[in-house]
Amino acid sequence: MNIFQADLKYYLRSPIIWLILAMSTFISAWSFLLSIEIFTVMQVKFAGMADAPTIMQGIVHPVIAAQAKSLILIVSIIAGLSFARLSHNNGWFLIKGYNQSEFHLIGQKYLSIFLVCLIFIIPSMLAIFSLVVITGIKILPIIIAICGLLLLLLWMLALAMYISSLVANTGFSILLCIVVLMVLWTLSASSVDASWGKNWLQVLSPQYHFQQFFTSFVSYASLFYFVAGIILCVWATRIRLIHKRYLLT
Repeated sequence: MNIFQADLKYYLRSPIIWLILAMSTFISAWSFLLSIEIFTVMQVKFAGMADAPTIMQGIVHPVIAAQAKSLILIVSIIAGLSFARLSHNNGWFLIKGYNQSEFHLIGQKYLSIFLVCLIFIIPSMLAIFSLVVITGIKILPIIIAICGLLLLLLWMLALAMYISSLVANTGFSILLCIVVLMVLWTLSASSVDASWGKNWLQVLSPQYHFQQFFTSFVSYASLFYFVAGIILCVWATRIRLIHKRYLLT
């Protein structure tokens, strides 16, 4: 059994993961139904508006945005355990004897936690695509928004996995991941003075770049932000693993 299979087995056998999945599915369903109810009730007022909100703006985007916020907790728990839990049962000594490169090790763990997190967003995606079938709205903007959600997920996982590699205690690792992700997320609401019409502190927030995918075109700056962030965090995790292996020799 390789590391990918072992990690996947660990998460899928954990009762806390299934408990969080049940809660997440309930919240996603409630958010979806609430968005439909509010949008339907407001149709009377929208009838007299020249630029009335569309189904995309009134239902799809709020559901995806709610899912993105819930990922902060989900990613913190799953990715926060990725390396921190190795401090128990001599897990780091097993990593020391791993005869593959650090990138291969990180890739195995990264893929396993990504697949586990993917389970949490599937219910929302199914609900959205069912809405597409029923209403016949354009699917391209939805695909762009979902791609933004997946990039946000990959970015959060890479950062949380790096944080997990720095911490020996699983509880503290999860807490630190929540704090860091929440602080970065709330930077988009910063009121720091802007220069040249741009609040540069907001640009550091993943929420700001995630919202760019709610438009009808792909923001290359936001795409670069997520891709570069993923690469940087994976590289930093590799350096941490090299250092950890050196200490164990």
